[in-house]
Amino acid sequence: MRVVATIGAVVLGVGLTLAQGREGGGGGTTILEQAPKDHSIAIPKEKLAQYLKDMDAKKLQTLRMIEGGKYNVNIRRITAAETGLVHPITADLWVVLEGGGTLTTGGVLEKGKILGGQSRPIKVGDVVYIPSGLPHGVSGVNSNITWLNVRWDTDWPPDAPMGAGTLDGILGKVGGRGRGPALPAGSQQVLPYSYGGSGELFFSKEQLDQIMAGMRLKKSGNTRLVEGGRYNVNLRWNGTPSVEVHDKTIDTWYMLAGGATVNTGYQVKDGERVPNTGVSVVSKPGDVFFHPSNFYHGFSEVTPDIFWLNIRWDDNYAK
Repeated sequence: MRVVATIGAVVLGVGLTLAQGREGGGGGTTILEQAPKDHSIAIPKEKLAQYLKDMDAKKLQTLRMIEGGKYNVNIRRITAAETGLVHPITADLWVVLEGGGTLTTGGVLEKGKILGGQSRPIKVGDVVYIPSGLPHGVSGVNSNITWLNVRWDTDWPPDAPMGAGTLDGILGKVGGRGRGPALPAGSQQVLPYSYGGSGELFFSKEQLDQIMAGMRLKKSGNTRLVEGGRYNVNLRWNGTPSVEVHDKTIDTWYMLAGGATVNTGYQVKDGERVPNTGVSVVSKPGDVFFHPSNFYHGFSEVTPDIFWLNIRWDDNYAK
């Protein structure tokens, strides 16, 4: 049974779909693969590096690795200031992979320029959450700036059951099974260690390193960086094997530190993975994984532990 697809088999420029990108520039958006529902996708760090070379050769600014209609997973790579943007119903999560620049958010977007916004430098390892409806743009690019860009729409029907959120007692038991009331679409609950001058949430690499050190010391499995009710962004730690499944929630992982074997699509008996079922991929920092909803995934052979950024949103958009 094939349950993990490694995008590494795809050759950029062969059999691809070109669509006009909402991000603008770079001749539109190149799409590699439609989001699956019956298998996970593993994108190793080495393949990401090859994609960057291909993007440079083709002068692409946006490479859409996974297209889900209401969500997508992209690489963005620019070498100069970009036109200011705003997405009315789409949230962005950025992980800076290469280079650096100045991010401006807030203010008013007028003829592609942001007036009255707030600016800050961003660099490799920084993570930024940009809520829907917030003007944003990058300038002051140092050679280039490249980021992993995970995007999802926030227009769920008001009566859609909530899958990702755990709002009750969030500060005390982030990893709990409880379900609190849904936040309004596009909103987020700001935690004490996060800040955003104009609505974005910014986590520097140094800040994330400090959080990870504290999690390892306390053996804490989850720090929720952003809570949106039907979506959240988490810093996860694991030192033991795991089994997970979410009936209506998609997971996208960016591996930060440590190593483990990622298992997906396996059979489960008495809450444990059945050996020799599903597909296994050895992970390392810089790898990306996409897991559809209602699909088993987890770790084994953790050496000695593993940290990852876990970006999650519900996929029950239809009424």
